[in-house]
Formats: sequence, C-alpha cells, structure tokens
Amino acid sequence: MENNKENRNYLQTRKVIGLKDYQIEMIEKQAADLGSESSELKADCITEKSQELPGVFLDDFGDARISLLPDSGCFRAQERMRRYLHRMDADRLLYHFRSASGLSVKEAEPLDGWDASESLLRGHTTGHFLSALALCFRICRDEELKAKAGYMVRSLKECQDSFWAGHRAAEGFLSGYSEEQFDLLEKYTPYPQIWAPYYTLHKLFAGLLDCYEYLQDEIALSISVRLADWVYRRLSRLSHSQRMKMWGLYIAGEFGGMNEVMAKLYRITGKEDYLSCARMFDNDKLFAPLLLGKDALGGLHANQHIPQVIGALEIFLVSGEKRYLIIARRFWEYVTTGHIYAPGGMGEREMFRDRGVIGGFLTANTQETCASYNMLKLTRTLWRLDPDARYMDYYERTMLNHILASQDQEETGESTYFLPLAPGSRKEYEWENSCCHGTGMESQFKYGETIYFHDGKGKVYVNLYLPSVLDDSRNHINIIQKADENEPGRIRIFVKGNIDILALRKPGWCEGGYRILVNGESHEGRANDRGYINLELSFSEGTELEIEFPFRLRYLKTPDMPRLAAIQAGPYILAAPGEQREFLKQPADEGQLNQIFEKDPEIFAYAWEEIRFFPLYRIREGAYHVYFDIG
Repeated sequence: MENNKENRNYLQTRKVIGLKDYQIEMIEKQAADLGSESSELKADCITEKSQELPGVFLDDFGDARISLLPDSGCFRAQERMRRYLHRMDADRLLYHFRSASGLSVKEAEPLDGWDASESLLRGHTTGHFLSALALCFRICRDEELKAKAGYMVRSLKECQDSFWAGHRAAEGFLSGYSEEQFDLLEKYTPYPQIWAPYYTLHKLFAGLLDCYEYLQDEIALSISVRLADWVYRRLSRLSHSQRMKMWGLYIAGEFGGMNEVMAKLYRITGKEDYLSCARMFDNDKLFAPLLLGKDALGGLHANQHIPQVIGALEIFLVSGEKRYLIIARRFWEYVTTGHIYAPGGMGEREMFRDRGVIGGFLTANTQETCASYNMLKLTRTLWRLDPDARYMDYYERTMLNHILASQDQEETGESTYFLPLAPGSRKEYEWENSCCHGTGMESQFKYGETIYFHDGKGKVYVNLYLPSVLDDSRNHINIIQKADENEPGRIRIFVKGNIDILALRKPGWCEGGYRILVNGESHEGRANDRGYINLELSFSEGTELEIEFPFRLRYLKTPDMPRLAAIQAGPYILAAPGEQREFLKQPADEGQLNQIFEKDPEIFAYAWEEIRFFPLYRIREGAYHVYFDIG
C-alpha cells in the first residue's frame, strides 16, 4: 500500500522531531485507521518551513504602558468589565475554597450557575476572575483591583494550608471541592458523574500565574508551586496508557491548558519535574494526526482541544522540541482554513465539524466564545515566532467580530456562550457563570495587548489599528494612534523615539493601493512578503503618519454552500436586523454591492432597499442575519 510506504518514510523523521516509541506506535495506529484513501496523508508532512526553528520571539512591550483611548467599542467594553470587577464580592468567589478546606465562609453566599454548590465545576470562575484582575491592572493600572487580587491570593493560601493541616487532602492540593473528582477520573468515571477536574484546576493555576506575572505576587507563585508538585506526584504514578484513556474521556477528561501552566512553571522555576508533567498531558489522539499532516478535527470538542495546542506551543518555547511547534502550526492552519465562520469563531454545538462544512451548520449554536478566546491566544504566540500578517488578519477579524460582539452591553458581566448564525438569530446573555462568562471577563482587557511589538533591534510593529497609546519610557518610545471606528481604513499615528523601522500591517481586507503621508508628504514605504509595510525613517524628533487602506464590500462564501455568504466591510462582518427565519436575498454579483449599497455618512452602516447593515458587534438585542442567500 502506497500510504504505508509514505508512513514509513514519515516515521524515519522521528529523530528530527523527537518522537518517543509509544508516540510512533500511536502514529502507526492512526495511519492504519486513516486508511489508504486519505488524500491528506503526506509523507513530506515535515515541511522545510516547519523544521526550521524561529529566530525571534517578538517582545510585547510588557514593561511599558499600553492603554486604549476613549470613544471606541473596545474601550467601552473594557470599562464595562472593569466596573463589573469592582462590583463582584471577593468572598463569594472564595466561598467554595473556604468551605472545602474547613475555613469560615465569612457569611458570604456561594455563586450560582456553574459555580453553585451542587456544580462539579465550582471554583473555575474564581480562576478566571483572578486572571481578569491581573489583566485589568496591566492595562488600566487600577490599584483597587490589584488589592482585591492580593486579598484573594492570600485567602487561597490559607485554604491550601488548611487542606493539608486538617488532613483533608494531600500536601499542595487546592480546589473548591475535595480530591474525589480526581480519584474518580483515574477510575475513568464519565461525565456527568464528574466534570473536568483538571480543567477547573487549570483556571485556578492560570489565575495565580497571571497574578504572579502582572502583579508580581510571590504568594501566588508559591501556591502554584505547591499545587504543581501535587499534580506531578499524582500523574507520575500513572502509566502513559492510563493518562491517554483519561484525556480521551469526553468532558470528564478535559484538562484545559494544564500543559501550558506546567511548562510556564518550568520556565519560571527551572524545575524539570514541571516540564515532565507538561508532557504528561500530551494527547496522542489529537497530536498524532497533526504530526501526520492530517486534518482529523471533525467530531472533536473544539474548546477541549485548542488549549492543549496552546500548551504544546508553550512546551516548544521552553524546550525547543520541534514536534510541538509542528503541532501548533498545523492546527492553526487547519482551523483557520477549514473550520471558521465569517466572524472568526468555530464549532457548532461546541464541536468541530468536518473540514469545509460551514454552510451546513449555520445554526443557533455556532461559535462558542471560549474557543475564539483560546484561538486568539494561540494566534498571538505563533505570530511572535513568525510575524506574518495572516495571523493578525485572523486575530483582528475574530477580536472585532466575535469577542467584541459577545459582550452584553448592559453591564451584566455576561458574554454570549454561542454567537448564533442561523437566520433570525438573537444573542443570548444567560447569567450562569459559564466558561464563556469566565473567558469573557478576561477578554475585555486583551484588546491592547497585541497592538504593538518590537524585535529589540529598533523595529516596531503596529498590528492592530485601535485608538491607543504606547508609552515605553525605558526605551524612549511613544506612539499615539487615532482611528475612527466609523472610518476603519483611515488611521493617524504619531511616533516618537528610538525606532529605526516602523512595520505597519497591510490588512488583508485592503484592496488596491494604500496611501501613506509622512508629515504631510507622500511616502510609499517598503512592502515585504509577510504583509507589512516597512517605514525606515527618523522618528527621534516625532513623526506624524496619515494612512489610508481602501476597501470594498465583499462576500465571504461558505465553501460547502457557495450561495450562502457573509458580507465583509473592512475589518467588520456586517449583520442585518431581521426576524425572518429564511436567508435574506442579496445580489449574486459581488461587484454590485459597492454600486448599490449606500453608506451612512454619520455611522458605519450600509443600506440596500429596506435592509440596513451594521457591524455585528453593534447589535445587542433583536434578531439579525449574518449569512445571506446570493443565489
């Protein structure tokens, strides 16, 4: 069989990518299961590009102040969430940890929904909340919220100490419930008898490490180290096959990004046990097809697996093991080229569907918000290793059209669980402390984190065009960016400081030539093949840029049903209010859109006949349409 020959050729590369014997066996089994008719199984799946180690890891100005300017959708979303964080009672978020560890709950009431006393996921919101507090302080410098995070971290240490001192759990354990869920997982107990104990643990880990990274809270790190030791001791006594069976359990075995936090702890502490533990979360069912060059995502739970790939990339960053980079790059390519809807989200009823099947799944249960949150994390890190504008085109689309569109503008703190795409859909904001509520708290403080980067050698990247300020006093760099969300193709940037090259992303939605004025005079810049325009100027005395990226209305057709298409206008996906349960008709000729659609001169909106179109993020309530029948 020809494919068997290809598989053998592929496995000869195992030394290059560091495969272990058990992983080779797993890949051989996967190859046999895929069969000889798979057109996507390739012997040359270790491509030249994927074998190369990246030469850079771009800096995100972590020590500098990056702030959003008022009067933008992103700023308003950020401030709504900041006010929500202030309103939340820290003692309610600590209730289950204190109760489980035998401490007084201080007359607090437990949370409801997924954090109710009867829920097996209780405690996950607390981890998200810690991350949100830390991320908020990074961008807003809100001292009151920093103090709230400090109070919660100290309280969690008291709970961790009490678990051990009261003989309620092994040393280092910390959770909103006992160790029983972990015991049951090791007996392969299915969902809903247990509910993803390592997933919940990851949220707590991530919150603590964010407090250490952004708030310099050493207590948060000490809690994490003790908890990581508990995880390592527990998992190291299990065999590889036992762990694979656990991780393969639907929802019960979901572990979030445990491999990511363990690899981060290895980076922070240098303790080898943590890197070994990170590898214990390798999921061969997901990783093996990716190493084979096979898109086998159909039927997998989307948000159960995206964080695993983020963790794989983190393992690569700390170890240099190439197979983890290959896994991450391939996964991103497969998802973004075969599994995303027009707003950038993915999954239907939380599941990846078959590659290219988009029009057949335009339902009320599309685009779980958590999945997009995690895909943006993955995209950001891949871009730092490989600054290609394709990554940022996807990032911008998903950030503006899914994440920003998912927040309830009535300041409930809620986000949509699904962002529905069926004709006549409505956004639903259900108060249930769901996973998307948790990531939704964090996401509102991430709009500014990917705008600016530098390479440490005088080159600064501008990735996103959002009204913002970068103030890096250490490197003497100041950038002020002004952009009107009603005129997304027009940007003004004032740049001053030690910059040799300013790299501007040319958006994928830009059609035709762009225009740049430098201090009022035309300047072409130097476009590279990675989608950036390099300006090699003297910025030391201050330089004002006026940039224009023209765009046209265009269709984004579904690959499986080309008559169904969404409409893109610059960075925005447009939505039309309407109660109809059938797809609204639109002109078949894309060229007609720009001739017959009338643009509103006051706001970013279009009209055709009786239909009005707005950016999806501006629609809060009422039925709407994103996909249309173009005949």
